[in-house]
Amino acid sequence: MLLTRSLQRYGASKILRFIGYFSVEKVFPVSMIEKTSTGKYRVRVDMGRDLHGKRLRNTKTVPTMREARALEHMWAEMARTDAVIRDHMRFDDFVSQYYLPDKEKHLRYNTVRRYKLEIRKRLLPAFSHKYLEDIKRRDVQALLDSCDTRYMAKVARDVLRQILNMAMQYGYVRQNMAAFTYDLPERSIKPEDHNGTWLTSFEQHDEFIAKIDNQLFKTVAVLGLSLGLRKGEIFGLDWEDVDLERRVVHVKQTYVMEDGGYRLMAPKTSKSDRYIPLRRAAAEYLQGLYERRGEPTGAIVVNQYGHRASPNKVALRWTAWLRDQGLPLVTILNMRHSFATACVNMGMDIVKVSRMLGHTQVNTTINRYVRYKSDDIQEEFDRLIMGQKRDSKGV
Repeated sequence: MLLTRSLQRYGASKILRFIGYFSVEKVFPVSMIEKTSTGKYRVRVDMGRDLHGKRLRNTKTVPTMREARALEHMWAEMARTDAVIRDHMRFDDFVSQYYLPDKEKHLRYNTVRRYKLEIRKRLLPAFSHKYLEDIKRRDVQALLDSCDTRYMAKVARDVLRQILNMAMQYGYVRQNMAAFTYDLPERSIKPEDHNGTWLTSFEQHDEFIAKIDNQLFKTVAVLGLSLGLRKGEIFGLDWEDVDLERRVVHVKQTYVMEDGGYRLMAPKTSKSDRYIPLRRAAAEYLQGLYERRGEPTGAIVVNQYGHRASPNKVALRWTAWLRDQGLPLVTILNMRHSFATACVNMGMDIVKVSRMLGHTQVNTTINRYVRYKSDDIQEEFDRLIMGQKRDSKGV
């Protein structure tokens, strides 16, 4: 009678899991999913015992039942195969067997490629010879100290933190050593041309564009400097996305490398799907291009065959062409930086600039995209000083 009432009240699956918990020879791990008062789902899975006989249990709260079931299944499989009580797992083995395969399932090709590059350049040289549980705080600090810049150190720390978080979920480590606070390299001021040249005003943009006599390159420069688009967004832009009459552009797709080839995909984030006003000079150029091509549809940036151009091929040719012409090395990435800086220099609110760039956080715009030349800062400083002198004389 008691068992029947319990089955009716709690459900057969939960009761069977509960009974399994007390089994002497446990075949299936004990697990439970329960809905919390906030509407989320808490997952609990008994992972067995460690080498010292201590009971191990994983608990996590997730937003949806689908995520809860997926997490329960993953942990249950780990428990069945005794993954949590393996003696050791080397860092490089864990990355290749667990971390990267998981990322390849859920992230875009280019994002995974960046992770692989970071792991190969910095993390594997530091930790490939170590077992996961042997990574100490001093090892993490040594990794960060070896990075040339503060930004590189942050990237290395963040990727390592992700890897060790997964290692914790799999039971290979008890603590994420990358989650502590560490000393990062001091911010360094690099020469202005270390990453190409950027243009700090729209007047400079127009002068630069006027010197370009190659139609493909000129189109790329107009879109990059006038709209601040990412490289994939420039090459993913279609004529249907441009309203020349209202002078507004809808950024709704990006052309990126995926599984060995280029594909049109949704923007990077929800904020990246956005509308950007088009400068009059840029609108006039695009209107002329549209008419000369016979009012086409599809891609705006095309190769000699009329097909959507390859971003990487054009970027390489663009850099070589600039050097041959003796023009400033304004890379496609620096066009985006130049747009942001020019907007801020003309007095536009930084929040609006951030929205046009498609950033989720304003800090990203400030820290990574808005740049000032020393000459501009000196001129602004001089103007302020002269203004104060005039005010004091007028009093």
